[in-house]
Amino acid sequence: MRILITGAAGFIGQRLAAALIKRGNLMRGDVSQAIAGIDLCDLAAPPAMDAPFPVQVVTGDLGDPDFAASLVDAQYDSIFHLASLLTLVAEQDSARAFAVNVDALRRMIEGAMNRPRILFTSSIAVFGGVLPDVVDETVPPGPATTYGSHKAINELLLADASRKGQVDGRSLRLPIVLTRPCPSGSDAGAVSDMVAGIIREPLAGGDISVPIRADTPLTVASARAVVNGLIALHELPASDLPAGRAIHLPALTVTPAEMIKSALARGAKGAVEFRPDPQVQAVVDGWPDCFSSVHAGALGITGDADFDAVLSDHLDSGKGGQP
Repeated sequence: MRILITGAAGFIGQRLAAALIKRGNLMRGDVSQAIAGIDLCDLAAPPAMDAPFPVQVVTGDLGDPDFAASLVDAQYDSIFHLASLLTLVAEQDSARAFAVNVDALRRMIEGAMNRPRILFTSSIAVFGGVLPDVVDETVPPGPATTYGSHKAINELLLADASRKGQVDGRSLRLPIVLTRPCPSGSDAGAVSDMVAGIIREPLAGGDISVPIRADTPLTVASARAVVNGLIALHELPASDLPAGRAIHLPALTVTPAEMIKSALARGAKGAVEFRPDPQVQAVVDGWPDCFSSVHAGALGITGDADFDAVLSDHLDSGKGGQP
């Protein structure tokens, strides 16, 4: 089995690659197959990884039509599609974001020859506006950002291509994932990274100015929960998938004030001040306050037990406790 991970230089991509290397096999159809190779794709080269099979780095811009189309020439059995341009970048340059976020996946689908299983990381950003107290898969998407619209479009592209037999697509809708390391490039301005910094910086002894209110409800999950959820969703028989093929990763709801309190209990030293930014606050206020699932539990897809588990995952990963 050959596997492609896009966005492989990101912290989730690296954790996923490490987990797959450790695992050594995945389901293909109804049969467990050994992983024969993994290609790590990103704009910048991901770190090298040791494995008992070839792990190759593929660098290129998914916004380049030729590069995006070339990815399917290798005829991967499974594709974990994590790459995207995030909320604030998409708002500022919607054409560039569409090329990376939507056109790249469309080209991979159109060029698919062996019905690959495509795992797509969707987002709570597919929801917006006035929402019920609990948002699960019965709530229809209504994105309030360009980024959220791109995620919703990709879910539909995958569901339609799966119906036609071109691919076997599955979408895992993610909450805010904690905690990415210090970002670079476009990720440095991501709203999700601003949230991540609430615990990352004080735990590292750094001070931080938080651009949202201290009492803002945030739905969060650890990188470990995301990786486990992606692999669990990959392993499901197609007959177990719901209509639309999109499932929520169950999330915890916490406030920045609660996050800081937990970080202080784990030894955080950095100072925190709250200076809400209207644009950032508006984005976060449009996301669900409680992100749940009517499917995940029965399908073996679980979230974090509590926020302490999220903190532990962050601290353990910093000590090399992968995946």
